[in-house]
Amino acid sequence: MRYLFTLLASLLLANAISAQELPTAYPFGKDLSQTMTYKVMLRCATPDQVSNLDLSAVLKYIRQLDNITRGLPKIVIFGGYQQDGHDHQYPWWLPADSTLFAPGRLKGKPALDWLMREAAKYHTHCTFHVNPFDAYMESPEWNLYAKNNLICKDKDGSFVKGQKWWGRQSYFVDLVNEWNTGIGKQRIDALIKAFPQLQETGVLYFDNITQYPASPYFNHTSDGQRNIIKKIALYLKNKYSIQLIAEYGDKQLYGYLSQGITWDWGEYSLGINPMEIPPYLMCGGRDIAHDKLLGQRLDIKPTLQVFGSSVQFEDIQFQHFPERAQREFAHHTLAYFNLNRLLREKYTVDKDAYTAYFSDNIVSSYKDSLQTITQNGHLIKSGYDVFMPVYWLDHPEIMCYSLSGKMRTWVFPKSWNKVGTADIYLIKPDTVLLQETSRSIKDHSITLKMNAGDCLSIVPHGTAINHIRTIYQLPVSGMVAFNGADRKTKGNWVGSYGKKGYDIAGGQRRLTSQINLRYIGSNLETWASMPADDRALYTSPKKYNRVAAGNTAILHELIDINLSRHLQKKVTLYILDWQHQHRQMLVDVIDPNTKKVLQSNVISNFDSGVYLNYTLTGHVQFRLTRFFYEGYKDPGYPTFSGVFFDN
Repeated sequence: MRYLFTLLASLLLANAISAQELPTAYPFGKDLSQTMTYKVMLRCATPDQVSNLDLSAVLKYIRQLDNITRGLPKIVIFGGYQQDGHDHQYPWWLPADSTLFAPGRLKGKPALDWLMREAAKYHTHCTFHVNPFDAYMESPEWNLYAKNNLICKDKDGSFVKGQKWWGRQSYFVDLVNEWNTGIGKQRIDALIKAFPQLQETGVLYFDNITQYPASPYFNHTSDGQRNIIKKIALYLKNKYSIQLIAEYGDKQLYGYLSQGITWDWGEYSLGINPMEIPPYLMCGGRDIAHDKLLGQRLDIKPTLQVFGSSVQFEDIQFQHFPERAQREFAHHTLAYFNLNRLLREKYTVDKDAYTAYFSDNIVSSYKDSLQTITQNGHLIKSGYDVFMPVYWLDHPEIMCYSLSGKMRTWVFPKSWNKVGTADIYLIKPDTVLLQETSRSIKDHSITLKMNAGDCLSIVPHGTAINHIRTIYQLPVSGMVAFNGADRKTKGNWVGSYGKKGYDIAGGQRRLTSQINLRYIGSNLETWASMPADDRALYTSPKKYNRVAAGNTAILHELIDINLSRHLQKKVTLYILDWQHQHRQMLVDVIDPNTKKVLQSNVISNFDSGVYLNYTLTGHVQFRLTRFFYEGYKDPGYPTFSGVFFDN
């Protein structure tokens, strides 16, 4: 037990050291590629718009979404929480609206505090929609900003105008001056002092993240304003453990901004190949126009159909008709989060056919306005008909949805090989109903006849389906401490590493039965056979030959290490940029089940080779990711050349 506490302390220290070395806000506290992030408007600026003042009704919707999503971790963003509703009070983000009310005759901030506490009971944490850019003359803080030159000015000294919202003229905040005077930190501090619950949520949402108005009078450019957003992201992380998300994605905020709620919308499209950025670094939702079925436009590009996209739910109709939210979740978010857990291996475009290949033999394609997903050649999604794992629960469960209602035979994943009988439940927004018990599973498949709009959950017979426990409530499967880097040994590992086992890319492999080592998503590349260069590893302890080789992947790859129970090992990775391709990599150690980052390093300049040394117990994965930082550059693919084990 003492060892575990010592190891945990080392882990926290290693994480702190790594975070200081990173030139970005990564690693993020929340993996939003595995967290459903959606919006609820509490109050708009005019009475004829959304008025959601009864917070008990909002809680009912949160509870319904939790039932629909089977306890998936969620973050809800409240818009219009501030006095007089959405887009009021800016540039300040307080106070809370006094007309909000909750049970117990609570009003204003106490009512909002109540909602945030109650929401946590339904796997939901709350945050706020704030705007860092806009200011209004009607705000009580206008004079503070005007007198201290915190409003953008044109060359003639006039205030730079934004758009008119709700019939009121907005003006742009000069973020550079605001930050340099310390008032930028003050408005962040004031919000979090008023709502410390935001630190538990770990996320804050910025509106209109792509504006960055210039302030010519002060010689402040748009890039200068964007750089302040980076400083804000680091301030939020380092002081409050809060990560920044936003309305849009901005590739120049890569590594600082973890999510754009509206990932792809007209001129704000990232314009980035999805094979360059994995979802755990930057992910997104979708436009308010969710789907053609809602009678609205559909402006989601095929790439977001293939790789998946989640939901925004800002439209009030979802609160009024939660069965529509269930349809959108089953069609979009369920597939999105399942795909986000996989490695992206290949992406092809052939005229109007788009196809993405993932680990676990999963293929997602989009053609003729239809998305299909297969695993091992078996269909698991066809448009609005889905048959996918509810992976976030600690028991096996499959969710099946049909929009139009039909009879279809589905094949279970391999994890169900030993399941002989199943119970079938109907999932509705307010309840879970048993439909059939002890259905025999024959030929590893099941035939279901469904009504239009049915959403079913299938579990092994006898599963206590109403006992919701997620994998995020379980202990991590392994522990790690980072011991440091070695740039001196180069390829001369014999005598220094590998005394209890090794695997050399392009060379020999020797492991004991207590060590289970496998690679996921890797391809072996041999750069040079028998080179004289001492950067290349010896192929074996006999020192006869060297080999320059590496396991590589286009975007990311995994090293899966599972040690026997109670076994502790020092594990060392040798990483070499043999071809001088300016490789930059994230080396994350993650929990295989939750994908939680246990330790993280960013490395570059390893042309001469670098050893990364760790102490491990249990089951962990090393995730190597091609990483762009200090600008959007073009580094080589991630690679590693050897894995070594010592006591």
